[in-house]
Amino acid sequence: MQKAMPSNAGSSTVSQLARVLREGAFPALRLLARPSTLVQIPRRLREGLGPVQRMFVQAHNNREMARMLREEAPVTILSSFARSGSTWDCYLLCDVLLQNQGIETTTALPIDPDRIIVHYYAKLIARRETSVRTPGCMIRTHDTIPMLRELIGGEPDLRKWRYHYLYRTPEDVLVSTFHLYRREKYLHSEFSHDIDLFCLNFVPGWIKHVESFLNALDEGVDVHLVSYEQLLREPAAVLSDTLRWLGIPHTDAMVARAHSNMQFAKLQAREAKALGSRKSLFRRGYREGFPYATQLAPGKVPFFRHGKDGAGKMELKPETLSRIREATQAVFARANESLARQSSRPQAERKEPPQAFSAEPDSRGCRAEVLPASNGH
Repeated sequence: MQKAMPSNAGSSTVSQLARVLREGAFPALRLLARPSTLVQIPRRLREGLGPVQRMFVQAHNNREMARMLREEAPVTILSSFARSGSTWDCYLLCDVLLQNQGIETTTALPIDPDRIIVHYYAKLIARRETSVRTPGCMIRTHDTIPMLRELIGGEPDLRKWRYHYLYRTPEDVLVSTFHLYRREKYLHSEFSHDIDLFCLNFVPGWIKHVESFLNALDEGVDVHLVSYEQLLREPAAVLSDTLRWLGIPHTDAMVARAHSNMQFAKLQAREAKALGSRKSLFRRGYREGFPYATQLAPGKVPFFRHGKDGAGKMELKPETLSRIREATQAVFARANESLARQSSRPQAERKEPPQAFSAEPDSRGCRAEVLPASNGH
């Protein structure tokens, strides 16, 4: 296999960036002028340019999604409630996409995964890595379909898009979200001092989030469900099923390579080497094969905690855990039942995406050597 080749530089990149800035300025100002945003300006100013940059990126991405919807471009949204394992999910998928391009993969992927499966909150869709061929534009977000509809114009029909939805045991998600709020200064909650109150306060949001995708599935929208716990137990099988749904060519060897690359111990070793004596991003790996990776600026507070199932049971009071499970058991059972029906369908009967995928790169603004798909060795 070959190493990744860099994208074209020069005037085309500069002109593209200028266009992005020009087109994104008005949407960003409109977002800034909302009353809900204005009241947060003092805090945002204290936090520096980070929040402003995020607002600009999201405003421009909303414009791009609206354009793709009008032009009926193929789009796949990868969504989840925050802290449900979407980073690992996307790393596994990107590893196979890169192999399919003929690019050699290791634990440190040669191209930023957030630019292949675009991180809605951090990367510009218009500047995604088009040297890696994907089945249409793939976007990672934590928004529901109604949220996306509001972001891109109010009444657009988003049923034409496909949705990959990852869900996780609610108490584990909520505990992880609590620690995220404690670490990141741009996130605020009146209950950040008390993990039990925090998690109980977030229960309705988790229910609404999961229900929105289950309702869409029942209404005929193309939604592919993935259970985080099942992904932990059977990563190769779940990844292969997702790749088939996406229409991404792959072999068992490619899937095995992706899983091997994203083993927790390898990611931990890579991160320790990169940060040296700095505090590790990765705490103990309770489940073999649970990887979380990120690229931090020097000195940034670690973002990722240890990954395991059962954190809710360990960190919450018994009465809090009981209240969460009682409130969420119906929707969680409904999600598992929908997943079981999805898994029981014969492969030939599963919905197939448009036959538009190719291992050849998109030539717009990028270049890459076209090679046969990797066999994983």
